Amino acid sequence: MLTRGRHNERLTADEAIDALYRTRDSDAFRLAYLMSGDRAVAEEIVQEAFVRIWQSWERIRDADAYPYLRATIINLARSVLRRKALEIRHAVRRREDVVNEDVTDRLDTVRAVASLPPRQRACIALRFYEDLSESQTAEILGITVGGVKSQTAKALRRLAVILGGENHDDE
Repeated sequence: MLTRGRHNERLTADEAIDALYRTRDSDAFRLAYLMSGDRAVAEEIVQEAFVRIWQSWERIRDADAYPYLRATIINLARSVLRRKALEIRHAVRRREDVVNEDVTDRLDTVRAVASLPPRQRACIALRFYEDLSESQTAEILGITVGGVKSQTAKALRRLAVILGGENHDDE
């Protein structure tokens, strides 16, 4: 629970969100960026996630707010990706067609992750960026542990194909 001073007074929603923002904004942005693959979209997702946490503060104020923020970011990113799936697919294909020798391995990896379907991207982000267990990932995504294992395995195979330069049209 977030408290103020020596009297253990609860922080107001504004104070608590400000403290959460100061301590976890960069983590939230990196997660949103990994999910969206787009800096502007990631910034919008994080902003909306903080607004939603603020609006729901009465329900979550006694708990660690970051798990709620993280789940909100994942859900918002999934919604954005569902609405823009066709646009993203075309954008990713265009980017993959461009040959640029200055692109680093890290950018290649981010692009490869951005090309994954939303659920696979979420599994990769939660398992490897957030370092969550399969059961924690399953709980956040509302799927079974087996679903997390399956989606993660598919994502890793697809990333190996993409980053290896092999043909990946079969998925």
